[in-house]
Amino acid sequence: MPKLIDHEQRRQELAEAAWRVIMRDGIGHVSVRVVAAEAGLSAGSLRHVFPTQSELLVFAAHLVLARVRDRAAALSPRPTIRETVEALACELLPLDEGRRAEMEVWLALFGAANTEESLKGPREEALEALRDTCRWMIAQLDNGVDLSPGRDLELEARRLHAVIDGLALHLLYAPPSSDTDWATRVLSSHLDSLRT
Repeated sequence: MPKLIDHEQRRQELAEAAWRVIMRDGIGHVSVRVVAAEAGLSAGSLRHVFPTQSELLVFAAHLVLARVRDRAAALSPRPTIRETVEALACELLPLDEGRRAEMEVWLALFGAANTEESLKGPREEALEALRDTCRWMIAQLDNGVDLSPGRDLELEARRLHAVIDGLALHLLYAPPSSDTDWATRVLSSHLDSLRT
């Protein structure tokens, strides 16, 4: 009886192989041949799943977004809205090895979108998703307790977006073994400042 292949699992495995190539060698080294070798497959087998390198890169980008969304959806509510918002914001930061890998890959793909037309859609989708998430977090904080009256909600959402992006970059550019507690303290301090 022929071996059954889970096509979605195979697609994820190939995207993860592309991630490893990106993290180790840079996005310029991603090719069907190199990713196939990384995954232990023939180039023909990879082309059966992803006919073009562009399709592989787009799926690799969408896999980053899906993992972030899955983590966010799996978060259980914390005792307070403020704590729930902070927990969600922390999921967007590269505070551990897995999230750091996602961020490294995402930034490489983000930059490649300047010349790779197929990556522009996923880049815009991710930016809009983060904007919407920041808007949601600020709306949650606008509960009469966690956000001082009269704040411009759109401005605060954009400010939170900038804080998250800035922290993510600083974390990513630090050595992987570096302490990350400072970033969560900065985030917490920013959220606390919204009350005053």
